[in-house]
Amino acid sequence: TWIDEFIDALGRSSLAIGLLVVGAGLQLKGVLRPDAPALLSCALKLVLMPIFAISLGLVFGLSGTNLAIVACCASVPTASSAYLLARQMGGDAPLVAEILTLQTALAVITMPIAIALVT
Repeated sequence: TWIDEFIDALGRSSLAIGLLVVGAGLQLKGVLRPDAPALLSCALKLVLMPIFAISLGLVFGLSGTNLAIVACCASVPTASSAYLLARQMGGDAPLVAEILTLQTALAVITMPIAIALVT
């Protein structure tokens, strides 16, 4: 039973650990003056993806709560595990940290808009 408790505690803390790692790799100058790839990533993930998903949901006849769920799921920022993958696989980890931070900050605005469009 102690192994189950340990694994459960580790699983619940994984999001917090991931966010701490992203914060450690973040360079503030990139967030204050984002470059083109970061801005393009935010626009694609937070604007175009919800529009595409909502449109596709409407084509398939979704409405009400089901369409709101689609809008919510499509408008969330990128997962923090993307930073860990970028570091492990030799990608541009500082850029990913910048993108994650920008998307998380902007999602506070874009998520309610996407959900309000369908309710």
